[in-house]
Amino acid sequence: MNIIENINKTVVPEMDWDTEKNISYTQLSAWMECPHRWAEMYIDKIKTPPNIYFSFGTAMHETLQEYMELMYNKGQQHADEFDAHKHFQEGFIGLYKGDVEKVGGVHFATQKELIEFTNDGLEIIDFFLRHRQEHFHKHGWKLLGIEMPVLIPPHEDYPNVKLMGKLDLVMFDETLHRVVIWDIKTSTRGWTKYDKENKIKTSQMVMYKKYFAEQYDVPVENIDVRYFIVKRKIAANPRYQIMKSRIQ
Repeated sequence: MNIIENINKTVVPEMDWDTEKNISYTQLSAWMECPHRWAEMYIDKIKTPPNIYFSFGTAMHETLQEYMELMYNKGQQHADEFDAHKHFQEGFIGLYKGDVEKVGGVHFATQKELIEFTNDGLEIIDFFLRHRQEHFHKHGWKLLGIEMPVLIPPHEDYPNVKLMGKLDLVMFDETLHRVVIWDIKTSTRGWTKYDKENKIKTSQMVMYKKYFAEQYDVPVENIDVRYFIVKRKIAANPRYQIMKSRIQ
């Protein structure tokens, strides 16, 4: 089986908003945590107020994804010329200002917090650039897509209900002949053992693995999934060397 060929020839359909409904992992996790809260969000349409964590996370995602796209598709020189600091700063502040406008000009973060989050983001980027080779290998890896779509009915009895998702980074390891799906997460101090044992958190990529396999006709045993967690804060005097890392 030619995995690359199968993926490249796959055409993910568009949603027919007149006849179909979509669900997402965000909806599923909200339901699992609190059905009442889910009803407020998706039935009563009560919007979640914007917050600085969302602006930060989105800007960090976009910056890391842009760097990876340049590195794999344009070459290391283009990636090195990319001003990741500027991209992140402008993206973060732009997203924050956009959210402020949506709530009538009311600020939901202080200037001190904006400076702190900006500096945290720059520290993450510096660490990522220094240690990128430890996590993403150039030789033998191909970048298949960024925000690769999944749109598929998860239950055969309800073909008009589609699971909709976007995968942060999808790569192919030519040496091992495996697809690797990465999900980028931003965190204040990283995941604890309790986070790792939280099935609501860890089931996301397991679910995407299953439906990616179906959507793109790839054997599920040829797919790996990984969380790439970047941390805003690290301990001042960490007990172990690994605790100094901003990548988990």
